[in-house]
Parts: sequence; structure tokens; C-alpha cells
Amino acid sequence: MVRAISRDEATEAASWRYPPPFDLYDGAPDRAGLYLETSLDGFGYYSVVTADAGDLVGFCCFGPEARVAGQIPVEGTLDVGFGLRPELVSRGIGADLMRAVLSFAGERFGPARYRVAIASFNERSRRLCASAGFEVIRRFDGPGRDFDELERASDLGAELPDWSPPAP
Repeated sequence: MVRAISRDEATEAASWRYPPPFDLYDGAPDRAGLYLETSLDGFGYYSVVTADAGDLVGFCCFGPEARVAGQIPVEGTLDVGFGLRPELVSRGIGADLMRAVLSFAGERFGPARYRVAIASFNERSRRLCASAGFEVIRRFDGPGRDFDELERASDLGAELPDWSPPAP
């Protein structure tokens, strides 16, 4: 389930650490307050939690917060970012998490297209996005490394079911 992020969830997600080379996705505990900022349009960070106990399993972000330096906004395209609790990575729930995030985004923002940016070395995330219908549009020079920009039409997700991730 996707919901507004709480202060405690923001603090927790900002403290997550990933092993190299995925440590570029590490949060910044001293900047946890940024996770709480939401624009009038609803852009910002959200929690992904279990439906039963409300346990935090990931987060997602939309709009400017989801963009990587080197990307520019595109009319009708929603930038989407998401992260999974480190100990849940590679446990087979990424596709379901993405479905939940895109379903929420479609209802909340109604974009024509979705766009994600992934570090070019991150084959695991690229495979996940490809399985959800994303296609690589371009490679660009991002902060400290190359990134791939992927897009997909939003109407590919019209049939996405409701989903709640398993407990951590």
C-alpha cells in the first residue's frame, strides 16, 4: 500500500544503506526532512507499507524528487523513483512493488507516460523495469556515472491489481 510518508518512516528510509556499488542509492540521515516535503501537486516522497501491519518495505517519489541531475521535465511524463528496504532486495517483490507504485501514480497524477532513471550498471533494476514495459530511451551523464532513462506509456498499467508487499 502506498501512503503519505511519516516522520519516522522518512528517518528510517533515509538511514538505509546498500552494499557497493548500489551504495549510490544510500539515503542521507541528516536530510530525512526532505522526504517530508510535498508540493501542492503532490510531488514528493511516499511510503510503501504492508497492508496488514503497516510495516515500511520501501518508498517512492514522484516529480522533481525522482529526477536525476541531467534530466529535464517532460510535459505529460511523470518521473518516478522508488527504493526497497535493503534486506528485501532480490527477494522477488520488486515487480509487485513497482505495480503498486505505478497504480498509485496513475490514480494520483494521471500521466500519459512514466519515466525512471537507473544507474547504467544496475542490470537488476533495468530488468525489473523492462518487465513492467519500460524501454531505454537514452543514456546520459548523471552524477558521477552514466544513467539510463527509461519510459513507458501509463495505459500499460490500467490492469494492475491492488497489491500489498509481504512483511519484512
